[in-house]
Amino acid sequence: MKKLTKKQLPLYAFAGFGPSFLGLILGTYLINALDTSGFGIGVEYWTYSNKILVVTAVFSIMVFIAKIMDGIMDVPLAAWTDTLKTKWGKRRPAILVGFVPMVLSYVLFCFPPSNDEFSMQNTIYLGVLLTVFFTAYTLTFVTYYGTYSEITESSEDRINLSNWKAFFDTIHYSIGYAVIPLIVGAKINIRIIGLSALPLMLTMLIAIVMIKEKSSLPEDVAKTKQKTERTSDSAPEEEDVGFLESIKLTTKNKGFMIWLSVMAAFFFGLQLFLVGQSVLASGAMGFEGWQIAVLNTSAFAPVPITLLIYRKVMKKKGFRFAFQTALFAFALAMISFAIAYVEWIPSVWIRLVIGITGGTIGSYGIGAFFSAPYTIPSQMAADELAATGKSHPSMYFAMQGLFTAVVAAISTSLIWLNIRNISRPSEEFFGVHLIPYIVAASCLVAIILAFFLPKSFSQLGRAEKVKLNE
Repeated sequence: MKKLTKKQLPLYAFAGFGPSFLGLILGTYLINALDTSGFGIGVEYWTYSNKILVVTAVFSIMVFIAKIMDGIMDVPLAAWTDTLKTKWGKRRPAILVGFVPMVLSYVLFCFPPSNDEFSMQNTIYLGVLLTVFFTAYTLTFVTYYGTYSEITESSEDRINLSNWKAFFDTIHYSIGYAVIPLIVGAKINIRIIGLSALPLMLTMLIAIVMIKEKSSLPEDVAKTKQKTERTSDSAPEEEDVGFLESIKLTTKNKGFMIWLSVMAAFFFGLQLFLVGQSVLASGAMGFEGWQIAVLNTSAFAPVPITLLIYRKVMKKKGFRFAFQTALFAFALAMISFAIAYVEWIPSVWIRLVIGITGGTIGSYGIGAFFSAPYTIPSQMAADELAATGKSHPSMYFAMQGLFTAVVAAISTSLIWLNIRNISRPSEEFFGVHLIPYIVAASCLVAIILAFFLPKSFSQLGRAEKVKLNE
């Protein structure tokens, strides 16, 4: 595959902006829009029709199944795209195969078949659509992320690409968590907002245009190999890896498996917070739409700056130390959100100041969380290709996706959809108020697990050539 120049990396990173943003809207707002529980102010605009349109207990299981299926499908879909044989290559066709059903299932999710409360029809229909969306979304992104090690020349380029992707993630999260509450506060329904954002899906076409790959048909690959052998022997020829061998190579990588445990721990808390942040802010923290926007702006607006700080810390101390500091900052932010509880502090202004302070501290962690999941798998895949010639970069992202999908399924369905309904006679928002404590605890667990990462993780970012597979 043709390598991109440093100037092309920002545009390539931007390709994932639209689908990522729509995924945020679906996972954070549209799923919550089916149930009025836990909302305080503006519930008629935060929900489709100010009704509980699904059977919550059953729907939580459907969401769990959809996300588990998403994680399970990561692995075979990654193996499929890593070994796909077409005259157009293997990456562009795979992205298109995932792109179309992803868009269609998103649109259909905005239109439940029934407007009745506690509808089992809606529960099953929307649960199936979630499975389709998550699977298609996975194929699109596991392919796209798999190219990160193929289109870059060095670890520095991979870190830069990951940071640019994190930067654009920051923008779409800022819009998602700061601007959308303002729009809802202006009395515009969340369904209309979700549909209005649909054209942004087209940014993924940027990747299709920028990817320059040759035919992956066996006969064409053989011709290319013969030509390469006649002209240069400076690098090992790329070798496709079979499904079982790909899994074996990935799971035998000790450093990567420890990284997955770290990733699973913090991702559990992060997803729990992201999916419940609108309900937490509207209910337990007692904020209106513009106040939620200010709170979220304090968390996301500083991220471009905190990413630079995070990069400087990484250059001086390495990835492991920098990431642990990010986890600690996010845990502090969660504790501040827990303190800014409507049941404890009557003054909305004091609660808002506490929340803004915590959000600003947490912005350091947010930037790191956006960047690291792209950096580590792509670097490991590149190291393995350079050392052995074996090419299966999507599998690293797939294994990471499998782990994160399982913990996300547990946190955002089985825990979130049920804990939000817990209340006590004197505390209406008791269940929602538990969320920041759980998130902070997950960050502390991740900090402890990070100490077990290999020493090479302490060198990543400090030097140009670092092999994480050693």
